[in-house]
Amino acid sequence: MSTDKNRKELLRKLSRNLMVSVPMMTVVAVAGFNAGSGSPLGLIPSAEAAQGEAEGEAKGEAEGEAKGEAEGSAKGEGEAEGKAEGEAEGEAEGEAEGEAEGEGVSASLKKAVRRPEGYTPYQGNVADLRAQGEKLFNDTSLSSNGLSCATCHANGAGYNATFKNEYPHTVAMGQRDFGMDMVHLDEMVQICMVAPMAAEPLGWGSEELAALTEYSRVEQKKFIDKQ
Repeated sequence: MSTDKNRKELLRKLSRNLMVSVPMMTVVAVAGFNAGSGSPLGLIPSAEAAQGEAEGEAKGEAEGEAKGEAEGSAKGEGEAEGKAEGEAEGEAEGEAEGEAEGEGVSASLKKAVRRPEGYTPYQGNVADLRAQGEKLFNDTSLSSNGLSCATCHANGAGYNATFKNEYPHTVAMGQRDFGMDMVHLDEMVQICMVAPMAAEPLGWGSEELAALTEYSRVEQKKFIDKQ
């Protein structure tokens, strides 16, 4: 009986030792595996992946925000420049249209387009004057803005119905912009020089003014014949 009792006691101790040693061996084995794989103790591969993924997302978001801000800034600058250019072009066009319509004509120019006292037109061969006048009618160098008489009046275009009336007569532009109730044909030439063509009036008594006036008579006859 004593021998059996001793045997049972030994078996109980052995069993208790096994219960303690097996978990310890498992811990040692896991630690050895982690050490061999280069992973820090206690950080399993799935945790490493999660950390890397989080870092990648954070980096991607930061880069995306930086790129978005840069693109937004560039777009904003482009829109600002486009707006500034558009406003500048609009102002330039408005000024050109204002000049063409005779807005802001000075008192000196209003006086300069009127026949001076004691004025005598240039006298010359009518056919020669009309031939010269046709060239001047198409000459853009007479203006300061690249226009010519033909720019507005090519093929009989751009004339008001009153153009068929014998001069002097009332002309809307002369009355509105120059305060002239009645306009002679050579005065009409001078008004067009100053207003649409933004140039100085031709010399009173000059051959050029006489030539353009004579060719304007040709234009007037064509206009009347079409009515």
